[in-house]
Amino acid sequence: MPDMLNKTAREVLEFTTDAIFSERYARRNGLLQRVDPRIKVISLVVLVGTVVSLQSVRLIAAFYVLALILAVASKLPVVEFTKRVWVFIPIFTGVIALPSIFMIPGEPAFRVLNLTASWKGIHWAVLFTLRVATTVSYAVLFTMTSRWNDIIAALAYFRIPGMVVTIATLTYRYIFLLAKLLLDAMHARRARLAGELGMVESWKEAGKHIGATFIKANAFGEELYHAMLSRGYVNEVRPMVDFKLKGVDYAFSAFTALLVLITIILVRGLP
Repeated sequence: MPDMLNKTAREVLEFTTDAIFSERYARRNGLLQRVDPRIKVISLVVLVGTVVSLQSVRLIAAFYVLALILAVASKLPVVEFTKRVWVFIPIFTGVIALPSIFMIPGEPAFRVLNLTASWKGIHWAVLFTLRVATTVSYAVLFTMTSRWNDIIAALAYFRIPGMVVTIATLTYRYIFLLAKLLLDAMHARRARLAGELGMVESWKEAGKHIGATFIKANAFGEELYHAMLSRGYVNEVRPMVDFKLKGVDYAFSAFTALLVLITIILVRGLP
């Protein structure tokens, strides 16, 4: 039980630390940090849509290299940036892409037991994995170079339903409070242990902590909603951010448009 409590507390602390460091990255004087969040939202949608529509491994690889260049230009730690992308990719693609190597018919490449992998299946798996990695890279770029308040304000500017913006805002803010409550509960329980608990008792204690956290989250939600209603809440939160376009915003918009245009030309020229 103490080992489980220590691991849980460490995970909560690591989650909070990662979130704090992400805000620190967004405050650096890098390239994407200076771009208007509204422009970044539009560019993100355009770039992700372009990558998803591509069928060439070389072009998608070029977009991935561009994401790394933008990360360096935005003063992001490349190791942290790539870790956030490639920790997720193997789990997601392993379930979908790996079986396709043996399921898609084509010229045989190699055999594993009674299964035959095809070159066409390998090409599709590489294409799919690289496509997911590239799109996730641009999404991570956007989140790491933007403060949460600016993201919410940009979403509100594009007329995203007020309820969605409100839920996203409150979820982000209060998840840290719930994490602190869970951490306090872990430390309190750890301090009151007089001996080791067995596996069954450990799982029972873990279930109690999970249940208590959900009960507190529900109570906080009700109290917060009533407090918002008493202050005139009408399913809409107006962000207090005044955006103004600058030269770097126009330049980045032109760069994105030119990049998409060049990609279209290259796609039409490919056999």
